[in-house]
Parts: sequence; structure tokens; C-alpha cells
Amino acid sequence: MTKGQHAWQRSMARILMIIAIVFWLWFGIGIGSAYVEGAGPLNWLMHILVPGGIFILSTLVAWRWPGIGGTLLVLEGIAALGFIVRAFLWGRFTTSTLTLMCLTLGLPPLVAGILFLLSWYKSRLQEG
Repeated sequence: MTKGQHAWQRSMARILMIIAIVFWLWFGIGIGSAYVEGAGPLNWLMHILVPGGIFILSTLVAWRWPGIGGTLLVLEGIAALGFIVRAFLWGRFTTSTLTLMCLTLGLPPLVAGILFLLSWYKSRLQEG
């Protein structure tokens, strides 16, 4: 297997996470600016960094070390999906909110993490 045959997985994972990061930073800036009037700049900064900042750090780790970063992203995706489903079961989210949150917060790191792990695994098979 040549290097190019598994490079698409890493490229797709990177593209997916870049889209998720841009979305969540944009969303965080928009929501944070709505709350900054009474809460102060720390609240605004936290809305930007969570989850956008977490996604940035995990993606940078995965960019450099696909095995470790892929695992982090999978764990983030599972944790996010767990919180989302729990909130839905407790009646805090409607079905449309559940769907939107899964598609924007839970699935991107999960899918990207799996793609990073597949790419990492295939590259290790090629080396060995």
C-alpha cells in the first residue's frame, strides 16, 4: 500500500476538524458577544474557547501525532454525544436540538478521530 492510499483519511479528518473549529469559534464569538455586556471579558473568552479551543488543541495534537490525537478526538466525540443524549433524555433538548448538537458537536470529532486512527494504523502497517 502506498502512502497516498491512506493519506485521504488524514486529509478528510483535517478538513472536517477545520470546518468544526471555524464553526465553533464563529458561534462562540457570536454567543459570547451577546453575553459580554453583563458578564465581562472572561465569559466571552470562555464561549470562544469551549469547544472551539478544545477542538483546536486536539486537532493540533492529531496533526502531529495521529494516534494520540485521534484517540483524543474519539474520546471528545463520545463524551459530547453522551452529554447531548443525557440532556435530551432529561428533557433539556428537543429532537431538533439533539440532531443539530450531534451533527455539529459530537460527530465531527468522533468521525475525524476515527479517520486519524485509521490513517495512523495503516501507516504503521506499511512501515512494519
